[in-house]
Amino acid sequence: MMHRPVVNFFQVASLVMLLVAVALLAAIATMHFAIHGAEVQVPKLMGMTVAEARSQTSGLGLDLDVDNRYYSGDVAAGHILSQSPATGTVVRQEWRVRVAESLGPQKVEVPETVGQEERVAALRLRRGGLEVGVTARLPWAGAAEGTVLAQDPPAHAQGIARPSINLLVADSGDNTPTALSCPN
Repeated sequence: MMHRPVVNFFQVASLVMLLVAVALLAAIATMHFAIHGAEVQVPKLMGMTVAEARSQTSGLGLDLDVDNRYYSGDVAAGHILSQSPATGTVVRQEWRVRVAESLGPQKVEVPETVGQEERVAALRLRRGGLEVGVTARLPWAGAAEGTVLAQDPPAHAQGIARPSINLLVADSGDNTPTALSCPN
């Protein structure tokens, strides 16, 4: 009769261990799905329109936020310039994906600088959001030293996205070169 309680004890102990093992595996599986089950990979949004990007991110459970808007000569207006986090990054659902939207090329009016003093012309160009490009000097007796003789592109040029304006400026006759070299 002593034999029966020992077998009963081992049966109960093994059943308890089996139940603990099953509970532990269930807990691990539940934690895995709770942590990794709600993860998605960030899609490539650059180049898409904002509406297309919103549709794609909402389908994945991500929030899209247009963080900034910039001028771009390379990306059409309304399309995505950049994104954060990067394409392929694994994030949790409901994560905020930040993008920068293109405003398209910046159209500017090229002002007339011919006849102005070089410093005044440069200030006027910078105020208009333009850059002074190459400044060449030419001895010219018909104009005061430092006067802009020509510009490229010319005033009121169309279809220019944030150009640099090259200036030809009158120089004093004192620096007249002894020879000029012309390219072929």
